Amino acid sequence: MFTIIQAEISKLKRKKIKTGIFVFTTLLAVFAVERAIHIPRTSEIMDSFGDLYTLAFKNMSVLFLPVVLGMFGTSLFFDEYSGNTLKELLIIPITKTQIYFSKITLVFGLSYLICMYTYIITIVGANIAGGFPDFNTQTILEAFILFLEGSILIPLSMLPIIVFAVTGKSYLLPIGITLMYILPVIVVPAPLMGLHPLASSLSIYSYSSSVANDMVVRMTQISETMITIPSYTVSIISILAIAGLSIVFSLYLLKKTL
Repeated sequence: MFTIIQAEISKLKRKKIKTGIFVFTTLLAVFAVERAIHIPRTSEIMDSFGDLYTLAFKNMSVLFLPVVLGMFGTSLFFDEYSGNTLKELLIIPITKTQIYFSKITLVFGLSYLICMYTYIITIVGANIAGGFPDFNTQTILEAFILFLEGSILIPLSMLPIIVFAVTGKSYLLPIGITLMYILPVIVVPAPLMGLHPLASSLSIYSYSSSVANDMVVRMTQISETMITIPSYTVSIISILAIAGLSIVFSLYLLKKTL
């Protein structure tokens, strides 16, 4: 399995998409830092380190990371079909299950790299901007936990998109479905918590710290509704159940296609 993953990583060196991902990730993180530099600490929207790291996290996680992972996961399977290399792989003793999980491992790996890269820029940016009275070991750890949660929960939440990507018949269809999949969470996230994996991820973030909870409340405007944030357990079970079903369907379609 490790050898297959290494082979997948070597293929990525030929992909130009990695440069675009790096550039956009940097720009989104730097934008948050730029806001921290120019907004005075007397303003309630940037008077704490929590304001900076939640802004950086929102910039990355709400739309950018889900779209990137959806496109990236789709390209991993589509390229194999378009280059007719998937059938060649099956000549050697590699199972379709191994192929699937090697590619999913890359999706999780990319998510982790993007989240940790953004986290590092945020920490460096907080030092450059200065003036945060709560910039200490505890808040740095809270920020790390939030970004780590995002690096795991967002790719888990995007596994349903891979169901449409494994057949490799179209590149545009999974991308279109990715956008339709994300849009409801951006527009009406509160009613979807506990149902939609990305919305359920928001409820999990809210339990990591008081700052993260405030971020989720503002994002979902849940205080203005009769809806309450689902429990941590309910949200985790919801995400894992949908992710598990997505894996089962993906493997079924992959084995049926070839």
